[in-house]
Amino acid sequence: MNILAINPWIYDFAAYDFWLKPYGFLVMLNYLKSKGIHIDYIDCLDEKTIKATFGRGKYSNVIVEKPDVFKSIPRYFKRYGISLKDFETRLVGKKFDYILITSSMTYWYPGANLAVNILKKKFPSTKIILGGTYATLCNAHAKKTSGCDLVFSNENLEDFFKTLGVDFNYNKLYESLPAYEDFYAKLDYIVLRTSWGCPFDCNYCAIKKLFPGFFRLPEEKIVSFIKKYAEKGIKDFVLYDDAFFYEPDYAKNVLKKIDALQLNIGFHTPNALHLRFLDKELALLLKNTGFTNPHFGLETLDPSLQKLWGDKVNKHDLTEGLKLLRDAGFKNGEFSVYLLLGFPGQNLDDLRKDVEFLNSLGARVSLAEFSPVPGTTLFKEYPKEFDEPLLQNNSIFGFYKPAEAGKSMQDFWEIKNFVRELNKAFHKSPA
Repeated sequence: MNILAINPWIYDFAAYDFWLKPYGFLVMLNYLKSKGIHIDYIDCLDEKTIKATFGRGKYSNVIVEKPDVFKSIPRYFKRYGISLKDFETRLVGKKFDYILITSSMTYWYPGANLAVNILKKKFPSTKIILGGTYATLCNAHAKKTSGCDLVFSNENLEDFFKTLGVDFNYNKLYESLPAYEDFYAKLDYIVLRTSWGCPFDCNYCAIKKLFPGFFRLPEEKIVSFIKKYAEKGIKDFVLYDDAFFYEPDYAKNVLKKIDALQLNIGFHTPNALHLRFLDKELALLLKNTGFTNPHFGLETLDPSLQKLWGDKVNKHDLTEGLKLLRDAGFKNGEFSVYLLLGFPGQNLDDLRKDVEFLNSLGARVSLAEFSPVPGTTLFKEYPKEFDEPLLQNNSIFGFYKPAEAGKSMQDFWEIKNFVRELNKAFHKSPA
């Protein structure tokens, strides 16, 4: 069986390669290859015009016409990724039994739709199947607008494999790790998961919809995977885990084994670590194994909201955890804490105080901009207009709901600039 697999373009006001690899899709493709299926893979985002630190960089892009819903927004709308000509060139002379398209952010669906339109003209008799985040969280919308023959949500994976006539083994699938060299000619970094899912249940997060439960990969499999790519010259490894520190003995065991190998590599944690599980030993392991600017989740210092959002961390956990990092050798400004910006009813004066408090503890602040995510408790509070995935884009959400708690876009930009200047100050003074 021959399959064409597509990671489509991004359509957005801004996009940057912050280690954006379609990890779940690659895991599934790796599983299919293990069943003897031939895969032709096109990652429309596998082209950067400028390379930056730790393998990140700027995507190629072109300005495109804004959808009607964005006409009032004074920003350019762009398509990020390879050229349409390059995409079509890669299809010449090919035949496939199925075409698989993944989807990431719900509001990036125009990229998937564009791929479908091109592929239907090139391969009119080949079934096109859509899966991934958008297909899971906005399943009805995807079935209505994508033009795909079949749309599968994550909870219907077994049906997907039946469609392909492939045996489905849950454990073997989720224990799979991608053979990146089968999909990419050049690698600037490696992303991986030591676990799937999250034991917490925050009312703004859709992880339970995307992966119910919590599944760990064997320690030795993770260590061997990292060692393999370190020996190939990869220096940057990105943990996609939603709860790497949960069951901290697991994290310690993995990091001890990595430390013993002396691989001279670095780790990055864009999905955040849990401060509540940090102790002296774990902090030292982070330092010794090359964690660069480790990110930790907080969202808010408001105790009532902390309880509402899963009670993952409180002020005591925060101060003790950041002290442990400094004691382990991390200097001020060498670790970051996420705060949420723009959630319903937020008081920006309180947010500013939270920022100042974190800065006083030596932490950089990363503002995570809120937007309503389908399948979450908070999403139910928003009117039906937000069923349109384009409006779920966190970079423009403030344009649509700025009046809550007296907020305006100017207020948003002021707090962003305030955080930016405080973070910059860490580079200007000794820690």
